[in-house]
Amino acid sequence: MRRWNLQMLSEDEQRTTAEFLVAAGLTRTLLDVVGSLVTKKTKLPWAALAEAIGRSKIQPKDSEIDAILVGAKVHGSTADLVRSRQLDIWSRKFIDARSAAEAERGVELEKKKEAIKDKLQFLRANRLQEQEKQAIEEFKAIAPADPQLVREIESYDMRWAREVLARRAPLEDASADELLLRSERLTPEQEASKSLLVERTKELAKNSPRAAYDLALSLHFMDFNVEALEVLSVAPPSPSADWLRLELMILARKYVDALDEAATLEARYASDPEAAFAITYARARTLKGLGQLELATDLLRSLVRVRPSYKSAQSLLMDWSGGDE
Repeated sequence: MRRWNLQMLSEDEQRTTAEFLVAAGLTRTLLDVVGSLVTKKTKLPWAALAEAIGRSKIQPKDSEIDAILVGAKVHGSTADLVRSRQLDIWSRKFIDARSAAEAERGVELEKKKEAIKDKLQFLRANRLQEQEKQAIEEFKAIAPADPQLVREIESYDMRWAREVLARRAPLEDASADELLLRSERLTPEQEASKSLLVERTKELAKNSPRAAYDLALSLHFMDFNVEALEVLSVAPPSPSADWLRLELMILARKYVDALDEAATLEARYASDPEAAFAITYARARTLKGLGQLELATDLLRSLVRVRPSYKSAQSLLMDWSGGDE
């Protein structure tokens, strides 16, 4: 209290101290402090003041009601004042002020949401994924229940998953069989370490399914694709998990399962034009794995014709056709 009287407390500290005094029933102490603050023309803890007046059963005069509302407005604290409903019984002006504050807050919120949506469009168009993730976090902070937020998160997760897997393209496109053989050529010591690592990873995924996607991705980066597929099976449904599952099936040489998964994803993401390209690319690799090189090559040709900028497909087509494309 001494520090408060000496104006050594921040606004947050003043507010929490005032709320403590009200909760402790020390309304007289709070009113005394507010009286001294008024003479110093400093900002007041308006919500706590309203609570103290109401709990003390003090009925303010009309002029005092107007003074309270004007004072809170001058301080830019009307929204803080009407957090308390103690003075509603004495005047409807507090109810009206609350409705106005909520409406104003709604308008400000919509402005912020629109600004973030515009920002997201710009970042997405320029493929600035890290900044886009930060903008989504901003969106989540101000409007966690907004339906568009869910769509933005799903869209980002899907594109991020594709981007991660695309970065692996030069390695994986060499040969899925080669990758599998590479993981099988382990020394006894390496095999023992792998067993411990995989066992621990599966245990972590079972205890924390939300972490299963990241754990599966880690195993994938170590070329343990069969084991990564097992870990991914306990992950919650999500677009990123869907695309990783398809990728792991191809790399684990589960080609028939991969074709079925591709058909499932094709139906699930029918409204996403980018998904069609990713599924065609995956089908081509799967058919190649099943020994249907001609059909796989035709698929890649059709993909490259429609999307010339699809570098992974172009590179794979050149490789499969012996450089004749």
